[in-house]
Parts: sequence; structure tokens; C-alpha cells
Amino acid sequence: MNTTRRRCVAALVLGLFVNVTTISLPAAEPVGFDVKLDVVLQELNPDYCWFHPRVTPIPGAGENGQPAVLMTLQRHLRVSDHYSGLSYMITKDMGKTWTEPVLPPQLDWQKESDDVTIAVCDVTPGWHPHTKKAIAIGVKLRYGKQGEHLYDKPRSHECAYAIYDAETDSWTTWQFVETPFTDEKFYLLVPGCVQWIVRPDGSLLIPVYFKGPTGEIYSTTIMHCSFDGKTMKYIGHGDEIELNDGRGVYEPSMVFWNGTYYLTLRNDSKAYVTTSKDGLHFEPIKAWTFDDGEDLGSYNTQAHWLTHSDGLFLSYTRRGYNNDHIPRNRAPIFLAQVDPEQLQVIRATETVAIPEKGVMLGNFGATTISPDESWITDAEYILSATPDPKGADGSVFAARVIWNNPNRLAKTSSSLKVVTLGDSITHGVRKDVSPEQIFAHRLEEKLQSADFDAEVVNVGIGGERTDQAVKRLVRDVIAEGPTIVTIMYGTNDSYVDKGGTDSRISNDQYRTFLTQIVQQLRQAGIHPVLMTEPRWADNAVNGIGEDPNIRLEKFLDSCRDVAGELDVPLVDHYAIWSKAREQGQVIFDWTTDSCHPNAEGHAVMTDAIFPVVKAELDKILDRE
Repeated sequence: MNTTRRRCVAALVLGLFVNVTTISLPAAEPVGFDVKLDVVLQELNPDYCWFHPRVTPIPGAGENGQPAVLMTLQRHLRVSDHYSGLSYMITKDMGKTWTEPVLPPQLDWQKESDDVTIAVCDVTPGWHPHTKKAIAIGVKLRYGKQGEHLYDKPRSHECAYAIYDAETDSWTTWQFVETPFTDEKFYLLVPGCVQWIVRPDGSLLIPVYFKGPTGEIYSTTIMHCSFDGKTMKYIGHGDEIELNDGRGVYEPSMVFWNGTYYLTLRNDSKAYVTTSKDGLHFEPIKAWTFDDGEDLGSYNTQAHWLTHSDGLFLSYTRRGYNNDHIPRNRAPIFLAQVDPEQLQVIRATETVAIPEKGVMLGNFGATTISPDESWITDAEYILSATPDPKGADGSVFAARVIWNNPNRLAKTSSSLKVVTLGDSITHGVRKDVSPEQIFAHRLEEKLQSADFDAEVVNVGIGGERTDQAVKRLVRDVIAEGPTIVTIMYGTNDSYVDKGGTDSRISNDQYRTFLTQIVQQLRQAGIHPVLMTEPRWADNAVNGIGEDPNIRLEKFLDSCRDVAGELDVPLVDHYAIWSKAREQGQVIFDWTTDSCHPNAEGHAVMTDAIFPVVKAELDKILDRE
């Protein structure tokens, strides 16, 4: 039985996301949540403390269909920034119980020579849905005999990754991404403590900071990498963001929300933020402030994002909270909602997620876990056998942010998503056509039968044209995070209404808007598939008594042109239906009303769509 979600947008339902039936609040209005603070692990030891706890969900691997949660963490030893190998823990009941920390030999220190040890720290794990693997990404370090950092050769810092297979509970050894410019600006390349992104095509956007062999100033960029489940490869990198202040900009974290990439940056004096439409090219950076214009007060430390379908959030530390006794004011950890237009923290929403108990909190993480929960994870920096008088006792925390309303951005168990964008022909459901008979549902069934872990989300709206589709593309399509989007317009664009003399929009406008849709999807890492509309039946007339196919054909020629010019796969329904008509098929018999397909018409369309979408998915997943 198929239990995959299917969502349709009714013509008058224009909420933030398409699986709701009420209009969502504007993004800057408060999103309700509570915070429940759990202690994952507690240990006091004068020689080390647990550090860098960060988590990733493993969809469907927990109890009752919930995700399992993988936590990576390591011991901070007595020398500054001296870390053990990487350990991990697992919970399958949403944090009620955890396995003990395990340090696999694959993730332990490696010997470069008798005098040099290789370690990996500042690790952030994440789930790669296309390959069903978890990836731990961190920075390779070279230690001397006393735990000191060594920088005497290129790639002393570089991008390291290890792969976790949940089915076998096993890790690969650390691997390193080969990058150019290692003797120059990428002499040291550091993806430490960063939030990274899996694009819809399965490639990765990894924020990194870097510097040459001399000087102390770091710049930040986004490294674009491919990943096939075994190997990560450098494709290229984006803008090189610079700031001539202190050590520059570093420890960047990026998130994708509502069609925009948001990047937060650490600096010695204050925190900065910027945005991008493609994840590689960014607007000028600006200092973080509260919404009243006052400086946020975050400095010389990292910040991370949480996303909810109704709002964008930042987790951070700052001065000004009676916490000057804490080094660098690194406690407590705050969570607050962000105004995504003004790029300001909304002061009234600020909440303490992890409290201050007398000691500094370490490098932390922030992650979506399920539709109901997101977690902020951190640990107390205390090297002692006895607790701090204010209560710090070597705890590793998971601050569970429990949302009042479900977070529709949380990943489902399906690794692939196809969105069908279009008008009422795409919407499909009519008096005599059930949701199970439309091409979106049939496509989902065929993909799953072909061993694709995929869902199809239908966002067709009756009466829609390309100019209207452009306006909701970010909200209803890009925000869904699809792998592929099918695009089918033309019937309404070309139609002449009663009393009119021209099509609803011009052919040139149609071509322009169709091109804009394709380009905007590609900019977000989404694969577009263009489709021509099926032809009208022979008895159809438009508002001036004309065969509507006459104008529709010219518009669909433009659709074919756009597909050719932009190298987009094309499903030519109009040509298929026209050929069937030449061979004796009565087109009316494939429709409910000379225009909208009936169950048989949707079956014909599905047979045409499936091989094209399958071929795109095969290419994305690198299937033979």
C-alpha cells in the first residue's frame, strides 16, 4: 500500500507551503516553541572533557518510524585545541536512551611520522539522502608531540570526511578532498564547525575558510563538491569573502530557507551575515544586529541556524547577559528568530536554549531532527574532577526545540522528491478524476516500483499562467527542496477569453517567464523538466470561437525552443496526443471536457513522463 504523502494546492489556497489549508504567517512573525534540556552524557575528568557534540537524523531508523539520531563528539585534551579521535553515540528513541561513546579505529588518530599525528576535529555530521549515508565533515589537523598544531606544509588543514553506514553500523576511514591552490590561497583550508548543505542534485555546498602560507587573515568561500556515496570531489568554489579585521571571517555556517541561502560568519570583533540566491555568490556582508539596530554582541565565536517552515532562527552567544565572567561570553547559548528581509535578530523572541553554569560552553551544533523537534547540542568546558560551584559538571547537552506547529521542512524518509508544477491539468483532480488517477500519483507509483525512494508533490493550481507561477516559485516549489520539477504551462497563457482579442499573455512573455522558471530552479540546484500541454479535443473553441490549438501550438513551439536553448529535458505531450489523433484516437475520449485529461488521459501522460524523469534520476544518482 502506498503511504507516501501527496499534496495539492487548491486554486484559492496560497499558504507558505502547499500541504496546508490555511494561509501561513509572514516569516517574521513569531513561531512558537518550547525548549527541553536533556543531558546526553555526563563525565568529570581532569584530563579531558567531551566536546564538539553534533547530531544528524537518520530517517526512519528509529522506533515507530522516527529517525535515529547519530551524535559525533570527541575529547578535548588539556592542551588548547588538542582533540582525541572522533567518537559517536546513537539514540533510537529520540534521546530517551543513548549508546555509550565508541571511538572506531577508523576515526582515531593516524600517524604521519614518529613526530606528527593526524587528527580530525570540528566535525559536523549530516545525512545524504541520495546515497542513504551519513557524512562527517571536519578539518584535518597535524599535531606535534606536545599536541601543538603544525603548519609547516600545505594541507596541514584540509577538508576531511568519513562515511557512516547505518545499516551496518560502520565507518570508513578519514578521506581528504583534493583541492587546487594548495600552495597558494588554499594552503590551509578549514571546514571546521560549519553547517553544510546537500543540494537537490546530491552535490554538497560546504562553507570553508582559508588562508595562504603567510599572514593571519582568513577568507571564507563555499566549496561545491560531488558525492557518490564513496568519494567527495571538488567541483569549484564561490565568492571569496574577505574582511580586513582581526583574523578575517571564519567558521561560516550556511542554511537554505525559502529560496535563499543564508550565511553567518565569525569575526574577532562581531558576527556577520550575508545572503545568496545560488549558494556561491553573495551580497556584501553586514554585521548582525537586533531588530532595534543594536549590535548583537556576538563576537569571536560561532553561530548556527535552525530552519522552520514558518521562520528562520539563529543560535549564538553574546555579551550583555551578566556573563562577562565567562571567557568570550560563550555561555549561555541563545536561540532567536531572524527577520529574513532585514537580516536582524528579533530581540523579543530571544530564548536561552542552554544555560550558563559557571563555565564556557564549547563549539556547538544546531540541527533539524523531525517535524516536531530541532536540537542544539553543546558541552561544558571543564577539566576537573569536581563540579563548578555554579553547577557545571561536564554535561553534554541536547536542547530539544519542540515546535508548536510541525516543521514542514523536516526531511521525510524519502530521499528524492519530484514536484509537478502547472495549471489545472497538472492539478488533475476533478469530478470524475480521483487523486489516485492523476499523473502525479501514477508517476510516484511507477518511480517507487522502479526502486526509487521518491515522493511526488503536486502543486498544480487551476487557471494558472507562467507569470503567476514565477511569483510563487520560491514559496511553493523551491522551498520544498525537490530534486526534479516538471513544468507544464501554455493552455491558460495562450487562451483568448470571451470578449477579448488576444491571448492572456503574449508568446514572448510566456517564453520569458518559462525561461525564468528554469533558470531559477537551476540556480537552486534543482533539475527542471519541461512539458508541453496536451492538445485540446477537436470540438473545443476559445472565447472568440477559434480552435484553441491554433494559439497553443505557437506557445508550445516556444516551450520547445526554451528546452533546446537551455538544454532541458522535454516531455512533448502535445506531439504525442497529436500523433495519436492522426492514428485515429479521439482526443475527447482522453478528456473530461475537451481540455482536462480523464483517468485514461492521465495514464497516457504518465507513460510519457516516467522515462524522462527516470533518466534524470539515473543521471543524478549516477546509476548505470
